[in-house]
Amino acid sequence: MQHRLHNKIMRRVYYTYALRTAGDPLLLHGFLALGMLIALSYFVSIGDVLHNLAEAKVGHLGTYFYNAITNTEAWTLILLGVFIYAVISVRFSFRTAHRRGVGVVQVG
Repeated sequence: MQHRLHNKIMRRVYYTYALRTAGDPLLLHGFLALGMLIALSYFVSIGDVLHNLAEAKVGHLGTYFYNAITNTEAWTLILLGVFIYAVISVRFSFRTAHRRGVGVVQVG
């Protein structure tokens, strides 16, 4: 009986921990960034973009980026924008988590 009660209580503790971890904004933003990167790699050959970027002269990088952005499809720009948002918002998730004391071990 005691063992059964212990298992039932621990199951609830694990369930609560899993829900709390799954709802963490840092984790959600990380999954969002990963999903957008995978979707972006479906529409854009990242290897070719990096190859073309390496061949561009330093003085013409602004022109290269301007031409790359203006000559791409709308879906690619949307995916790129969401990916950039997810990456930038991770910084703010770190700040919020630090202020709440998440992951901080308090001694004393």
